[in-house]
Amino acid sequence: MNLRTRRKITFVSILSVFCLAAPAVSQAYEIFIYRPLFSKDAVSRQGKIVVHGDFFGQFQNPSTFPSFNDLTGGPDRWNYGFRTYIFLTDTTRFLAQLVTHDDTTDRTKFDWHFSLRQEVARNIVLILGHDSDHDSDHLSLQNGMGFYTNRNYIGVGLPFEGKGFSIEPFTWFFHHTNQRSHLDLSGNRLRQEFGLRVGASLQEKATLSFQIVFQTEPYFSLGQAYLMDGLIRVEMAKWLQLAFGASLWSDVEASRLGNQKQFYKFIWGIAVPF
Repeated sequence: MNLRTRRKITFVSILSVFCLAAPAVSQAYEIFIYRPLFSKDAVSRQGKIVVHGDFFGQFQNPSTFPSFNDLTGGPDRWNYGFRTYIFLTDTTRFLAQLVTHDDTTDRTKFDWHFSLRQEVARNIVLILGHDSDHDSDHLSLQNGMGFYTNRNYIGVGLPFEGKGFSIEPFTWFFHHTNQRSHLDLSGNRLRQEFGLRVGASLQEKATLSFQIVFQTEPYFSLGQAYLMDGLIRVEMAKWLQLAFGASLWSDVEASRLGNQKQFYKFIWGIAVPF
């Protein structure tokens, strides 16, 4: 086997891995992945930028999650993308995340998420974030006008860590957002989200990541809808993890139009951490 052939095989292998990785995701909000041995190589101490994260993709089957921002289209079947962490200091973390969507025949949408977490005291973090979801070729409509969901927020988290587990209740408040409550988009603009993230080591080479997020248009309400994600990752090698899980996005109560919708999906694939 010559060098050129080996390079082709290596390239195809890497591309195949990239196209099959799998964390849970619904819209552009941050994918929570529990990483108990996460190394904090702070730029302020190292004098250089060290990037952590993973490449991912996922096959979703069965799935009723819609393909486009107006919550229409065929089921969302494939997600590809990446997540990167950079520790600016020992107490400051920056996260960037890209998720692309595919309905098996066309690339339908891509989502960006950015956030900055600053520890302000023990077990208290300040969170600044931005999410945006863009259709690829389809034009989503709201009140007869084209749109994509876009939101900025500021909030707090209360992270607690123990041996083999972490838990973080959190809340944040939106500004400059056009994202609406209820899954038929009939609600007013979102004002707040709150929820809980839980991570745990199931055994030496397996982890569980779980999060639930409630969405509300009045401040400090119980919410009009919620998103729930669960994911198990099993390490097969230092660079390869199997992953499977499920996601649910559901109205808490009927909308003003009388709808009470729900989307669900099961997730299968692998992840490539770095």
